[in-house]
Amino acid sequence: MSYLTYPRLHFSGGFLADPSTVNNTPDNYTDKNDVIPKLQLYWNPNGTGIFDFQGCLVTKVVYGPGNETTDPDVDPVIGQPVNAVYAMAAPKLVDLDPCQQNTSEIWGLSLQVAGITAKPGSISDFVRGDYVAGSYNAVWAQAINGPRSSGSGCGVYQSSLTNLSWTTAPKPQSKFLSQLQQQSPKQLSVNFVVNAHNNAPVIYLFNTATLRALVTKGVPANIVAKLEPMTQYSMGLDDQGKPANLGQVPTESYVNNRLTILLGQADADTYRATILATTLAPPPSPVPPPNINTLFPTGLLTGTIGPLATAIPMFYTPSRMMAPIKVPNSRAQCNFAPFCTQVLSNSNEVLITVNLGNSLATDKPGYNDPKQGFGVALPALGALFLVYFDQKQEVGISLKNAVSIAALPNDPVQMAQLMTVSGGILTVKVDPALLPPGLTVQQAEQKVLTMPLGLIGRKAPAPVIWLAENINGYNLRADQFVFRMNPGIPTGPDQANGATALVRFYATKFGQAAANIKLQATLMSPKDSVDYTKNTMGTGGTSGLKNIAIPQNAISFSPTPLATNEQGMAELKIVGTDPGFPRASQNINGQIYFVRYNFADQTIAKSYTQHPDDLISILLFSQQTFPDNPTWDNCIKFILPQYAKLYPIMGRFKLDDYATVVQYAEPISVVLAKPMDDALHMPVIRDLSIQRTQVILKWFANKTPK
Repeated sequence: MSYLTYPRLHFSGGFLADPSTVNNTPDNYTDKNDVIPKLQLYWNPNGTGIFDFQGCLVTKVVYGPGNETTDPDVDPVIGQPVNAVYAMAAPKLVDLDPCQQNTSEIWGLSLQVAGITAKPGSISDFVRGDYVAGSYNAVWAQAINGPRSSGSGCGVYQSSLTNLSWTTAPKPQSKFLSQLQQQSPKQLSVNFVVNAHNNAPVIYLFNTATLRALVTKGVPANIVAKLEPMTQYSMGLDDQGKPANLGQVPTESYVNNRLTILLGQADADTYRATILATTLAPPPSPVPPPNINTLFPTGLLTGTIGPLATAIPMFYTPSRMMAPIKVPNSRAQCNFAPFCTQVLSNSNEVLITVNLGNSLATDKPGYNDPKQGFGVALPALGALFLVYFDQKQEVGISLKNAVSIAALPNDPVQMAQLMTVSGGILTVKVDPALLPPGLTVQQAEQKVLTMPLGLIGRKAPAPVIWLAENINGYNLRADQFVFRMNPGIPTGPDQANGATALVRFYATKFGQAAANIKLQATLMSPKDSVDYTKNTMGTGGTSGLKNIAIPQNAISFSPTPLATNEQGMAELKIVGTDPGFPRASQNINGQIYFVRYNFADQTIAKSYTQHPDDLISILLFSQQTFPDNPTWDNCIKFILPQYAKLYPIMGRFKLDDYATVVQYAEPISVVLAKPMDDALHMPVIRDLSIQRTQVILKWFANKTPK
């Protein structure tokens, strides 16, 4: 059971992703650039780190095959909110490391369906659960005509909802929620796609011309002189490694923050309006068309919730997978599409359920307004058909042996509804009208179960294969693929981030558990690690990517190939030892490592297309010895001040100032001691080792000696 099966609920709306970007490059961590204007700001330096659901509503419920509704009169859960619920702090969006920003995790999220009784038309039935912190994956550039940024990107989160609370009895209002509770009372499967994130902030220009203009508008020259440091701000480095876009300062909130620091509160309040109006950069040309995600920094979200039979795997549904086929000379491409097949017990019909939410190229970012170009790029992709590749007719993947079995919506509005109302989840049967003469539905269904499936586009001048399953039906994925490891700390039920990590791999063949299959894991070399991360959507364009994955002997695991068990699962134990301080010149604690995995049988591996991001990412902290009696001068001042510079949400505590830290000792110690899965946990980025956290808490407990 999973979000791909029954019963399932679809929802759609928007999201807020507000990470701080001043900590996005290792170059900002060094003590050599403690002068703030030397920092590379990127696009959101004053970000709060918050991730939140915005305006998400239930759009459809599916009780079983052919039994679904979008009508609130049939099931009142339709139209009800799907919200992140919290009392003290919003969920947080967390990168693993400045050298690995392609595994952004959501921490501290509790998700609730319905039950917001203060809203008109609400129902009291609800389900609420804790999202097990996990990363997105299968990230790609989806929009053909979008910006070269995350605005064109698309990725998918999949995890479990645990610690469920239900209110559906004794007289349930929602038939769907009652059915879901009966089938999966302890945990649920959740999958949601995020795209069209607007990371194009309003820019303020501080240069010679705007400073002169401020004087002419009545701002005293001595006040304007204090703004001179703003002319040295940079949003990043150019291709030659020099500061780019000098004087361009992103976001009003960050400008306000710097005005208060540079001018003092009184003068900042007096001249703020004039400074903001005068330095405001003109909007980009052409101005983007109206869209739901025009607000910075928001995007679009569509998802599905379904049952989950077992607690593991937690972040992945063992399934079949269609992988992209690179089409030469085409700007449009497609992305990986998981799917499953089901034989109905009452009729022996075969259903195919495929998740296309993260798979089809769009013209411009988003799905929600196809009339304005914000929709699936059907003209570029062509009329889309699900096919199987008949291996008895011809071995391999080609148009010659492609047999069409179902048509996808070919109308832009219908396709938009598939992506939003249905969460991108399409369930089809074999269409007899598409089969060649002499082939029965039953014969085609048997081939669907045992032969590779794919997606083709019929377009001029010739059809195109966009997606195809592995020729032998194999699929492989690690469940959890992001780890933080602390050498010297035992891993156990109460401490998941110790010196060892357990990776579970799941292999399937045509959707069934693949037993006795050999798998091979390999530690990526330093060069390959740098080449990999600098070419990802999340980390690409970041400066300072160097000294990664050294020393290699700090990470170890058995070189012997792993064998899957009867459930198609194999386990790899990874051991971390002290890496030292290989990034000491950048003042970054610990090291980043990547572990590749694949089928050990090269015959299988060569024919298997794996997503480039299907690897294990590890942040291995340095093992340190601290004084028995830590003081500010002998220990703490070497840890906390960096957070004052790089983590604006913690800036209120002035962590580089001893007196202020002592003044706020209680709230600082409280948030440092929070569990990592608590939204209040600090630091937001969760890059403080257990040892460093313990010594800081010990210092607070000892009454903060100087």
